Amino acid sequence: MKKCSDAPRLGCLRLIICLWLSTIISAQAQQLLDFQQTDSLTQALLTQQRWRALDSVGAAALAQGADYPALRRRLGAGALATNHPAAALRYYGPALHENPLDADARAGLASAYLALNQPGPAALLARELPEATRRALGLPQRRPLTQVELESSTQLTRERRRGAGTFTRLGLSSRLGPRLSLVQNVSYYGQTVELPDFRSPGAVENHRIGQGQYQALLVGQLAPRWQLKAGYDFISRDLGSNHLVYLALAYARPIWTVQAGLYAGLVTDTARVQADVRLTVYPLGNLNLYGFGRGSVVHSGSQNRPNGLLGAGARLRPWLWAEAWGSAGTVPILAEADGTYVYNLLDPLGHRAAASLLILGPQRLRLRLVYGAEQRHITQINSTYTLHTLSAALAWIW
Repeated sequence: MKKCSDAPRLGCLRLIICLWLSTIISAQAQQLLDFQQTDSLTQALLTQQRWRALDSVGAAALAQGADYPALRRRLGAGALATNHPAAALRYYGPALHENPLDADARAGLASAYLALNQPGPAALLARELPEATRRALGLPQRRPLTQVELESSTQLTRERRRGAGTFTRLGLSSRLGPRLSLVQNVSYYGQTVELPDFRSPGAVENHRIGQGQYQALLVGQLAPRWQLKAGYDFISRDLGSNHLVYLALAYARPIWTVQAGLYAGLVTDTARVQADVRLTVYPLGNLNLYGFGRGSVVHSGSQNRPNGLLGAGARLRPWLWAEAWGSAGTVPILAEADGTYVYNLLDPLGHRAAASLLILGPQRLRLRLVYGAEQRHITQINSTYTLHTLSAALAWIW
């Protein structure tokens, strides 16, 4: 009797197990079907270059848990094709992390960094790509000369005690390896100024002042997101030679970058220290619109003087960018652009405003035109004047 009473229970148990297994098999079959449909559909949309549809289908698939490297590669390609390099970084990054041997994901990630004007991470990623791919991306392992830039500026003022000034700079860039690049600049600034003649009380004389400068900047790419910079400036003036060293650490994310730097040295027989924090933001995830700022504290003698800068840039045409910026804070000396420019002049620097155009020309030529106005302070007579600057810089990149 006991065996007869247990038979229905065993039958019910078998039925429950069969139903449970059939549910699992059905769910797995549905997942396989969904994967096949998503895979074939996204591949077809990629082939047809239907970027909006690809992004919509891919985003829905990721939201439902269908996440695999091939899907992210396709979404990354679509993001690059529609000028969204920040989104491409977010797609290609996980795909390469899951399969470091994926050459397509690596090349796509390098292309996204290039589209955000970050050649350092791109060169680091490209070191494991075939030579033909690196050449197509313009990322050689080593090249003694990657850029030559010539800049010339004229500075004008109505202040009778200050004559016109001129500035000339020659810049050379080199790729030393996948992780290292070197930038060198040689520049000269000259101006005629009116100074008191101490030999005759009350008399003045015109004096030509000049500043020659050599800068070397070594940039090391520690990782795709981390960059270390070390620089040295030799500054020659009428009063003797000056030396300035520089160290900075930069961190990059898809839509922003931040950098902290420190300058230290002996300039014009005075110990100078400058601490910098720089921030650049790309709100649209590309170079169509960006904002940038810098905060500095200059320690000179026994005083700390702050100086800040805010600006914005926009892409007006595929070959044309415009920028505008302004700064405030009176300082006796100021280093900018990783030490490329060192304001070490007779008159302390005050408020500034500038606007510029960047024009991409043929044969990898790049032209930058700048107009700026800045306030200078003549300490001997406690007077201020405005200095107007017209500048042009032509760069050849290869």
